[in-house]
Amino acid sequence: MLSENKRRTPKAQGETPATKEPQQSPFAGCSIIIAAGVMMLFLIGFTLWSLFKVDNELSKFTESKPVPTPVLDPLKFTTEFNDLSHRLDNFKAKVMAKEPAELTFSTEDLNLSIAANSQFEELRETFYIRSLSPDKAEVQISYRINGKPMGDKSFRYLNGTFIGKPRLESGQLLIDIEKIHSNCGIVPEQFSNHLSDHQITAPYLKDKVLGPFMKQLTSIELTNNGLIVRIDPAQEPPGQQELTLADIEKTKKIAITAFASVLALFGLLLFVFLKWRGTR
Repeated sequence: MLSENKRRTPKAQGETPATKEPQQSPFAGCSIIIAAGVMMLFLIGFTLWSLFKVDNELSKFTESKPVPTPVLDPLKFTTEFNDLSHRLDNFKAKVMAKEPAELTFSTEDLNLSIAANSQFEELRETFYIRSLSPDKAEVQISYRINGKPMGDKSFRYLNGTFIGKPRLESGQLLIDIEKIHSNCGIVPEQFSNHLSDHQITAPYLKDKVLGPFMKQLTSIELTNNGLIVRIDPAQEPPGQQELTLADIEKTKKIAITAFASVLALFGLLLFVFLKWRGTR
């Protein structure tokens, strides 16, 4: 009886049975991994699809080989080249003396400068000015574009002409393109807008001879068969406070780095979380 009573005696207060923790489903961690994997595959797939779509569109108005633009022979334009050199020296002297300076380049002057000066070697056979007028410039081009995103790495070439108007921005000559005529198809407006952002004179800002003068340019003007450039010490060059393409590219790199860092942090946190769950 005593033993039976002991068995029936209620437990002392506070002696409650241990609460059993609910067992976690092993599929919870797997679902997170699957979701993250699907998201990464989607991003990779979408990126590849976009690249191949762009390549397909480019093939409609580009060619596999360049069509070189004309290049003047400096030996046949000795008199014209000497005259241009003399006018450039006068322009330089006025700028150095802090005086207003103005210089007019004819179409021939510009094409001759490309042909005769080593600084403009990249423009030879790719950039030739056909005509200039107060409203527009017509330029023949053979513009190189990256090829397929995978596999064949050969370049494509946009061979044709474009019509546009130059403008100054932070010492650089930009061309607002109105229309591009390709030799083999219609060029979409989106691509024309992209080409308008191409800073054709950006490399020359670092040139020891051209750079200091380019940064001081205060205005440019198209005329019949000519381009007038001016430097006025009393005026500030246009676009000095504007965001340049170099600044934009720098911002893009920072954004890409930040995005990659976030992905890496997400991956690390996911790894730590799964390890923590595995030890429980």
